[in-house]
Amino acid sequence: MPILPNLRWRMTDPYFLQSLSLSGFRAYLQPKTFDFSKKRCLAIFAPNGRGKSSVIDALEFMFSKDGTLERLGKRAINNQAGPVALAHNLAEEAKIVAAVTIGAVLGKEVTNGSRAATGAKRPIPAVAATVNDCFAVPPIIRGHTLRTFVEIHTPEQRYTDVANWLQLGPLVEVQKNIRSLRTQVKAAAEDETALRRVDTQLAKETAQAVKTWDAAAMLSHANTLVLAPLDPSLVLAALAAGDLAYLELESRAKAEENKIGLAGLRQIRNAAAALRAETTDTESGEAVVSGAIPTFDAAVAVLAAAESKETEERGKAASTVFQVLWKAAEPLFAEGVSAPDSCPICSTPVADTAAGSAETIRDHITKHLEELADYAAAKKALDEAKTAATKAHTQLVAALPGLIGHLGDNEAALKADLTAYQAAIASWPESAIPASTDIVAAIAKLLVTLDQAIADIESKQGDHTYIKAKAKIDRFLELQTERDLALRTQDELGKLSGALMAQATTVSAEIRKKVQALLDKLQAPMNDIYKLIQGAGATLIRLELPAEEDTNQQRLNLLIDFAKNRTGVQPGGYLSDSQIHSVALALRMAAIKQFNARAPIIALDDIVTSYDADHRRTIAGLIATMFGDCQILITTHDERFFNYLKDQLEAKTWHFTRIIGLDPAYGPRFADHKVSDEMIEARWAEGESAANEMRQAEEEWLLGICRDFGVSVRIRPLERAYSYERSELASALAGLLKDAKLVPTLVPGVNNRFLDSLVKGEIENFGSHFQDGPYGDGSMGDEKARWEEFKNFRSQFACKKCSRTKFQRPFTLKKPVCAHDGCEAQFEFAAAAAQ
Repeated sequence: MPILPNLRWRMTDPYFLQSLSLSGFRAYLQPKTFDFSKKRCLAIFAPNGRGKSSVIDALEFMFSKDGTLERLGKRAINNQAGPVALAHNLAEEAKIVAAVTIGAVLGKEVTNGSRAATGAKRPIPAVAATVNDCFAVPPIIRGHTLRTFVEIHTPEQRYTDVANWLQLGPLVEVQKNIRSLRTQVKAAAEDETALRRVDTQLAKETAQAVKTWDAAAMLSHANTLVLAPLDPSLVLAALAAGDLAYLELESRAKAEENKIGLAGLRQIRNAAAALRAETTDTESGEAVVSGAIPTFDAAVAVLAAAESKETEERGKAASTVFQVLWKAAEPLFAEGVSAPDSCPICSTPVADTAAGSAETIRDHITKHLEELADYAAAKKALDEAKTAATKAHTQLVAALPGLIGHLGDNEAALKADLTAYQAAIASWPESAIPASTDIVAAIAKLLVTLDQAIADIESKQGDHTYIKAKAKIDRFLELQTERDLALRTQDELGKLSGALMAQATTVSAEIRKKVQALLDKLQAPMNDIYKLIQGAGATLIRLELPAEEDTNQQRLNLLIDFAKNRTGVQPGGYLSDSQIHSVALALRMAAIKQFNARAPIIALDDIVTSYDADHRRTIAGLIATMFGDCQILITTHDERFFNYLKDQLEAKTWHFTRIIGLDPAYGPRFADHKVSDEMIEARWAEGESAANEMRQAEEEWLLGICRDFGVSVRIRPLERAYSYERSELASALAGLLKDAKLVPTLVPGVNNRFLDSLVKGEIENFGSHFQDGPYGDGSMGDEKARWEEFKNFRSQFACKKCSRTKFQRPFTLKKPVCAHDGCEAQFEFAAAAAQ
């Protein structure tokens, strides 16, 4: 089947990065692509603040779960900038989509994916998720975080990290769950909350007489304070439902339940008193009658009187039809007011009316208005009486069933009378109210009987009844059952805890063996790397788990034997800064090599900050000898380390590049981003000065030719160890050419040697520097003429044999030779190109 070979290489070949592209991301505004198809590994040198770490940031962002960087955080809070810092600040203005794109290769198959650096979700592309699943150990190592694993992480954190590296996550979860379950069961077995709850309820039930459970004390309390007041001969032999005394108590309580007890008598009395009761006022000594019946009778009597009064007053005020007229006339005939001579309605003279005078009319109006006021008061009283009678009727109707329902066969006559009375009351006001005298007398008699019965029972036993006594004993039995259950539960949990302890010990021992075996597998390569960095005499680092008898096995200790009297100590307190750095670096790199075989990708960001020159060279050699099968991306601001890498790593596998500047409107400028002739001419085509570009192009060319020719330069000051100005490079090149007796052809239009002109750079300086004098800036014509002179001079530096422009000068040669293997002709100046 043709698919089998394909499957075979897919299962054995690892993932590698094929390309990495940054657009509008971090320091990179304009798109920049790193191609790994020809050279798998990459080393970038740049001073700090030039954007080199943005390349490593792009990898971290691409493989991150939340689509951000760890140091940025998920949102802007505290000291974290949040995901907004992922995109270049000018990306939106320049209409550049902020994104990172990777290409991953597996065998011969290349897959690409892009992740947006803006927006709320920023989903991870499928190819990144697939490659990320191959990383048992995080592939990115940053120099500033290396010490964290050794000095800051707790043993528990280290254990979790390394267990994940070792792909033991499920086993660790089992171990953690067993330990958690064991802890919970042990805590539950020792928990006495249920027993304390029983004691609390016991103290409450016994009125604090017994505060903690004691069988003898509880039995004594039940016999003495619960049963003795009822029957001293009724004694429990044991607090149990099967005790003979309890069975007798149960029988008596049942018999008592069939009788009307104290509570029942009080309930009947309350129902009777609600209908009619008579008490004596403590202050006046007078009898006070209350209850629904007398209240209703009184309300009906008041209502009858109000109806009679209202009828009487209505007769007096029969002519109420003239009330409005009288009210209107009252001011006209009021006392002290000049009365009208004629009637205001019919114009009849007052003297001709039946009254005959204004005084008679005034008296007539006053009399009838007083009669109307009396009627209004009687009408109001009638309305109030009706409301009160209705309310009293409602209360009486509601109260009657209360007593009727409680009366037994012994009060059948009263019950029948009350039922008839209830029916008559219900038909009011359509029918007259029944007489209540007999009912009131019967209720009064019932109350006397009830009060006597209640008094007899209270004098004999108070509140003690067999029913209450049984309920109290039953409560004691419930508490006893609850306590017994709590004790049995504790006992069973104790047994379970012991069994879990044994099981956990067995399981943890097996997991411990597995973890320790893998740690031993990791420990050897880690120490090999550590010794390679720190020297063969370096004290070995031990990765150790706690002792077998330790219940918490989820800890990983980093230990060293510093001295005979300092064995098994933490390295953070005894090793130097570079040694601590080396421990963390060795562990991470060994773990990546050991456990990331499916995607052997390593990103190293400024990892040599704690090392001297010898250690840096050693680390470069370490990368060359032990990690040749990995894909490594290195960024560094240490030029010495960068040169060591170039010196020791294979050029066919590694691409070395430098960031020579950070252009805010472009992004990092790499050494292979040299200013071209086209870029300069494009500036002129836009009507702009190209002086800055000319200066940079001249410096780039001088730096390259000086490196090829192997010129000698003066050692720079420490703070500018690898920075050379254009004048220095031009002077050094002139010195070499003079010593080698190599004389370039004069450039037309330039009176002196062109290298001297480069040292001065007058035209470029006029165009790129501020001039104090007015009209002192250079012109575009000057720039173009100057650039033609430079190109004329540059064209002379070509091999006369093969026309190539790359040279080299071994230490044994005085003159440079062509760097092409098939040529290697000694350098001689060619004729200047015709311009």
